[in-house]
Amino acid sequence: MPSYEMSIITKALAKTETVQVLKRVCQTVWSGEGVIKRVEHLGLRDTPYIMSSPDGQKWTKARYMLMDVDMSIPNSRTVLSDVRKDFDVIRSNIVRKDLQFIRPCASGKQCEFGEMFIDETKRKNWRRNKLKKTYMRTQYREK
Repeated sequence: MPSYEMSIITKALAKTETVQVLKRVCQTVWSGEGVIKRVEHLGLRDTPYIMSSPDGQKWTKARYMLMDVDMSIPNSRTVLSDVRKDFDVIRSNIVRKDLQFIRPCASGKQCEFGEMFIDETKRKNWRRNKLKKTYMRTQYREK
């Protein structure tokens, strides 16, 4: 199953009500056969602009949360649509997490940073031709 990062912006509610909203979101993920790996509460913050919730209320402060979730692709779409129907959730989004890049040097392999192997004779010929061209250009300019 692919990994996703789910961001949730909820109303600026009390702590007990925020816990209830988070429980409902988690149950929605579990009903979609998802596995929750991590939940992070980012706190109460000012919104970048005035946001309105599905019930029409305007909000300038909101609670931000991040969840790391594993679930299948079709289930991610249904879970997102179900979470957006919750009246206490202002915004929600799911983004697929890419695999983390591990440098070859860190894994014990020889580091190759995209260089192409060039034979030493080709390198010398290229350098000689390049120097010859630049020399000819400077001689032509002086005349």
